[in-house]
Amino acid sequence: MKIALTVIVLLALTSNFGFGQSKKELRLTVSRLQSDSTAFEKKISENEILISNLNSELSEVQGLNRLLNTQVNELSAVRDENTRLTDSITRLTASLDSIGNYSRITNFVNAFYNSLEFSEEENLRQYEYGDVKFDLENFYALTSKNARYSQGRVKNLSSDRTHHKYYVMLQSIEEIKFSLDKILVRTKVMYSGENMGLFYNEEQLTLRDKKGVLKLTDWVDLDLYKMVHTIEASVENFTREDFYRWLDTAKD
Repeated sequence: MKIALTVIVLLALTSNFGFGQSKKELRLTVSRLQSDSTAFEKKISENEILISNLNSELSEVQGLNRLLNTQVNELSAVRDENTRLTDSITRLTASLDSIGNYSRITNFVNAFYNSLEFSEEENLRQYEYGDVKFDLENFYALTSKNARYSQGRVKNLSSDRTHHKYYVMLQSIEEIKFSLDKILVRTKVMYSGENMGLFYNEEQLTLRDKKGVLKLTDWVDLDLYKMVHTIEASVENFTREDFYRWLDTAKD
């Protein structure tokens, strides 16, 4: 009986010792779990802060991207506007060059026909004193050496004996055409004279540009398109052939 009681006590002590060990290990396990949980929560908190910072940076980057896109669009608009301005300047420059060319030609044509008439001052002096000699220096300066034109017409318009019987005046420049080596100018010109009607003639001048200097190389008639009576003369029985004969046959 005594032996049995001793065994029971030993078993109880052994059992209590094992239970005590299990509780200690459990506390350690719980402590480790709590420590791990705290570390995990801290890690989560750190990650949340990191994510928040990244989201903030991402928002800033997105804002910068929007700003850059706006600036790119503005620069594209400026580039397009500059392109339009460049095109406009190019067209304007071409227009100015064209206007300059046309102005040079119209000035030449006016000077050409004026070279076959007295100026207003010369006409006044001729009327008052009758001592003005017609000078073809300007006419020859505007024509090339081998220019083709009616010698008789020029002589009638410039001769001291016949100049006062013939009159020429440019009415209009109808057309200017450019080619590789020449310029064609179509004009309308009015002729009149002593005891004559008014004759409206269409003509063509051929010009060449020699190192920036215009010269006339051809002067031809295209058509007598109108004849008008004056108080002094009728043109009723006057023909086209009569007109050119009167104008081009030298009277000297």
